[in-house]
Amino acid sequence: MREIDAELWRLEARRTELLSRRGQLLSGLRASGSGCGGRADTAPRVPPTGPPAPSTAPPTARNVLLALGGALLAVAVTAFTLVSWGRLGIGGRSAVLGALTLPALGVPAPLLRRGLVATAEAVASLGLVLLLLDAYALHRVALPGVGGAGYAAAVAAVTAALWAGYGAALPRLRGPLPAALCLAQLPLPLWALSADGGPYALSWALLATAAGDAAVALWCSGRGRRAVSVTALAAGCALGAPGLLTSAVLALTAAGWADSAHAAALLAAAAAVLLYAARRLARTAARTDAVAPATVVPGAVAAAAV
Repeated sequence: MREIDAELWRLEARRTELLSRRGQLLSGLRASGSGCGGRADTAPRVPPTGPPAPSTAPPTARNVLLALGGALLAVAVTAFTLVSWGRLGIGGRSAVLGALTLPALGVPAPLLRRGLVATAEAVASLGLVLLLLDAYALHRVALPGVGGAGYAAAVAAVTAALWAGYGAALPRLRGPLPAALCLAQLPLPLWALSADGGPYALSWALLATAAGDAAVALWCSGRGRRAVSVTALAAGCALGAPGLLTSAVLALTAAGWADSAHAAALLAAAAAVLLYAARRLARTAARTDAVAPATVVPGAVAAAAV
């Protein structure tokens, strides 16, 4: 980038020199025309060329380099946390990570004010990695007796809430809200696993999370937040499909009336969510006079579930 800037400065200096020489030549032509019988200026009038238009192409190479740099930093801090380097124990590494987390979370705001959006995105992603590593270090140092799945569920819930608030505070960042939504997929399934609730509890957790994703996708689709809507839709399909299949298997293998009723309740809940989503999609398609093939799949799956 320094070489490119230097070359641009040289080109600008050469352009200024040529424009000055051109002005001198035009002045000489006008003077010679005035001295020959007072004839009008016959020199060709070439409109002055303005500065070159700025390039509107997206800085793809710069963004790729920033993303790679952020990924390498994330790998470095992960290795620093998990691998014992030198004489620093887990407590010392936790202190170092905690000291780095706050600056990493505060730097994106001034970067956004300077228009460095891609750099702010990379630094914010690094801040999220540092938050998760801080939680891991806290578990190792202060809460070693807490169950891993339950602690991970609580960390995922708290981090998702904090990151959603961070994205709302810095709306120009496009990454925090989808990342918070991805983290929000973990609390209920991890809680079901930590509580050892069996397949029924896990199915309820999966379907409840998928229902929340459907609500977020429908809410964001009408407000122009395409990235969040697409992320919610993908997450809902990723969790809703195994939840629905597990419910179907439980219904087919139920041993008594209680198990059959429980599995039927799971299928009915999934059908209600799918039918509501299909109805909302159909209304959206009717308002925009567009064909919505996506309504066919939820409607068919809901009918099969019923």
